[in-house]
Amino acid sequence: MAVLETLYRTVMRRNSTYLAFVLCGAFLGEKALSGTVDALWEKHNRGKLYKDLEGGVIGGPKAEDE
Repeated sequence: MAVLETLYRTVMRRNSTYLAFVLCGAFLGEKALSGTVDALWEKHNRGKLYKDLEGGVIGGPKAEDE
């Protein structure tokens, strides 16, 4: 119960402090979720992404017509 009371006194008592807490939490949560999803996407699609194909398949040496 002391944790909730401390949280109320420091964060939720004033509307401006609570709003700043919520906005910072949303920003940091979005960054963490975005980074995690991007890493999982790149791991799952390894070898299929543009950065993996660049130089080998895309932009590589052109075959000359004979």
